[in-house]
Amino acid sequence: MLAEQRYQKIISLMQTDGSVKVADLKKKMGVSPETVRRDLENMESQGLIRRTRGGAFLADKEDLSGERTIQYQNFSARERENLENKVEIAEFAVRFIKEGQSIALDSGTTAYELARVIKRTFHSLTVVTNSIAILNELADAKGITLIATGGVYRPEEMAFVSDIAGMIFSKLSINTFFLTTCGISVDRGITYQRMDEIIVQEKMMEASDQTIVIADSTKLGVNSLVKMCDINRVGMIITDSDATKEQIQPFEQAGISVEKPEN
Repeated sequence: MLAEQRYQKIISLMQTDGSVKVADLKKKMGVSPETVRRDLENMESQGLIRRTRGGAFLADKEDLSGERTIQYQNFSARERENLENKVEIAEFAVRFIKEGQSIALDSGTTAYELARVIKRTFHSLTVVTNSIAILNELADAKGITLIATGGVYRPEEMAFVSDIAGMIFSKLSINTFFLTTCGISVDRGITYQRMDEIIVQEKMMEASDQTIVIADSTKLGVNSLVKMCDINRVGMIITDSDATKEQIQPFEQAGISVEKPEN
């Protein structure tokens, strides 16, 4: 298989799965790990992909200012993207939840993975969410009290949005809000692709004692289109073990605690 053919196959796999691992590419293409790494290096130099430790994902488009931004994808597409990292974050994040507490989960795919871990871990918990996917996941979970926000349903996000969805939070007091995001940086804070995405998140944050961002390492240092809030509104960031010192350091210098699983 020629190099260009391998590049096309790698891109095709990324478009389907969201990201790729060196070990998987080695098996699927029948080449050595060194060849895979060299291909990924060449593709990154061409701006086609971005490498992570042990793998890679499709490069994001740049906006007119040259800043890297996240392209919009619907829930189903995002659910597959960096799935291993999201599961790792979810399994780590449950240590910051205690039985009997109330938590808020937004409609992000990492929050969905956290809900799946919660289902098999806790027996007394209140979960407030605007996510249909999370409601479906926890509907039969024993000991889990579910509170649905209601609101205007957006099928591509499997979520309720709008001011209607946010109204319920004026009546609630929540221990911890686990916030997902399209991008998080020291300069611009928490950012999203759409304005209506931030309405519910803002209300969840206001109703919660603390906000913990759960974001895989591909979101760190990234700026998306719509700013929700400054970084100082966040109490902690939980990310995956692929996050580098260079990615984490700016947040720690800004006084934000960053937690991740040990390798």
